[in-house]
Amino acid sequence: MGNYVKVKKAKVLRFQLISVMYLLFISLSILQIPIDWLRTNVNVANYINRSTKVEMDVPIVLSTYQELEKIEKDFFKLAGYDLENRVYKDPDSYSITDQYYIRDNKAEDLFNDLLKLREHYEALPDDNPKKEEFRNLFQSDLKHGLKEGNVNIWSEWKFKHVPSGVVVTWLADLKLRLKLLNGGIILNEEQNADYLVLMAYNIQAVRPGDTVRIIVFNHEEMDVTATENNQTFELDNWSGDTLLFIPRYVGTYDLSFKKNGVEESLKVTSVAKKFEVEKDNKYNIFYEGKASELHYVNLIDAQTPTCSCDPDIKINKQLSKVEFIPKSPGWCYFDISNNQGKNLLKDSIYVQKLPTPFVYAKEVSGGSLSRARLKAQGIVSLAAAHPDLQKIEYKLSNVSYRLVGASTDTFSAEGNVISVPTEFRDNVKYIAVESADINTSIKGFKFETPLIIEVK
Repeated sequence: MGNYVKVKKAKVLRFQLISVMYLLFISLSILQIPIDWLRTNVNVANYINRSTKVEMDVPIVLSTYQELEKIEKDFFKLAGYDLENRVYKDPDSYSITDQYYIRDNKAEDLFNDLLKLREHYEALPDDNPKKEEFRNLFQSDLKHGLKEGNVNIWSEWKFKHVPSGVVVTWLADLKLRLKLLNGGIILNEEQNADYLVLMAYNIQAVRPGDTVRIIVFNHEEMDVTATENNQTFELDNWSGDTLLFIPRYVGTYDLSFKKNGVEESLKVTSVAKKFEVEKDNKYNIFYEGKASELHYVNLIDAQTPTCSCDPDIKINKQLSKVEFIPKSPGWCYFDISNNQGKNLLKDSIYVQKLPTPFVYAKEVSGGSLSRARLKAQGIVSLAAAHPDLQKIEYKLSNVSYRLVGASTDTFSAEGNVISVPTEFRDNVKYIAVESADINTSIKGFKFETPLIIEVK
């Protein structure tokens, strides 16, 4: 029976499901997997192990399989796994994986068996279908060191810093591939008797409006509900065998799956959303008095937010943003809730003090003013600005200045225009602006750093 697949009765769909799972597990190995998925992941390994059996009749495959079972048993004991009774600990920890497979060289022992397996099937004639079957089943392993016989590349790719919960499924996946390589599998009739949820992901850090995907076994006639704060509601958003659960607001949701007298549950905690980070990693600086905006994504039924630094904050639902003008420096806190008062978003920003602007003379270039121009016009216009606050309007008043070289008196101007009397225009060497009042709609400043303008 080593040359065909035996599938009992109408179990073709289940066989296809296992094939899809096999490909899915390999692809998930490169992802950052949430802790709650890791816990379900161990049950997936048990499902694979219990759902298939095969009569091992190819000696080289049997030898590899037996060595794998021995390594798996030792690893389960070391990691504290009891898959039959669903008792396990720390599926998200990788220290045990590194210790057992890398530092204790168990990955090398397993690699050597796979190397013998590769040599056996690569020695077959090119027209032997088992040669191509081996290459297809172990394509990723061949790509990551098995083809060249490089144990370091393979062991680090397979086990280094990998959570033990993922390794448990990888071992089950490898056993399944060996069974397929041997020639066939038989699906146990009793499978799916006590497992409803296959896997769930994106449940550790879900936020309002995000989608949690939960894959189950044959959801027809399955009763699925979610309970949050004593409020229960039905869930019926299915995509094939995948339940799409979208928490609408912050809270802890208890999801219940019931079918044929069996019940399983998952806890999904939805935490408050944050505002979106600026594109291209731009650092957004907020100043008091500067009109600002923050963007959000996918908030359901968002209502007018509260803001600790601007009670007049506005929300633009069409553009998914809030618009505000900070009235004071320091930490500014935001809250956005839905029309039922349920929280959707919590965030904060730090508002900088409005910086003192730079004062400059409009007719001056390089710190110098043409005497000919001064004699012709007799005035110098001052202005204030800051490069980060180009939309802030600064108004100068009560300007105090001296005409060095022409007079020892101190002159003043009510606005931003300095007047140089006709009798002083031939002799003045420097115009020294000693102080000025700078006013904005938010606050006022006192300019007391001398601005020296040379007259040439």
